[in-house]
Amino acid sequence: MTRRAIAYTSDVILGRTGEVIARAAQREAITRYAAENGIEIAGWFEDEAYRADVLGREGIRRLLECVRPGDAVLVERVWSLSRRWPVLEPFLRELQRRGARLESARLLWDCISQRARHFGTERKPAQVWVEEAAPAAAPSAIRKPDHLFFADLMHRHA
Repeated sequence: MTRRAIAYTSDVILGRTGEVIARAAQREAITRYAAENGIEIAGWFEDEAYRADVLGREGIRRLLECVRPGDAVLVERVWSLSRRWPVLEPFLRELQRRGARLESARLLWDCISQRARHFGTERKPAQVWVEEAAPAAAPSAIRKPDHLFFADLMHRHA
């Protein structure tokens, strides 16, 4: 069964090195991931310039107009959207509201990528049943022995 997805790319600038993960490289990784996982890419959207406000990006606004319930939004890595949770969460909530989800072609182990991966799958805690406590029993009168004998616990090997 083929799944439907909308793909998104944006130049990703790696902070420490200044290296750019170009949109063309992201497109190639997304295309390969989609082919390997039976995903039909129904549309491509991109933003040339990184903008901190994810929902304010032109490519994201156009992408959201096309998203249907059940769709996945494919990115090469979550970082093409943001590396900051307060910036990323409103976008994920908007996808959730529209019945779509975010899917990443690369599985990264940083906190933001993992948190985004599990977004919306958090389970609600099970209802806890609390029984009424039984009436307190009268304290028992157990007497402490005068001496402790451990001889019976020791085994000697012959």
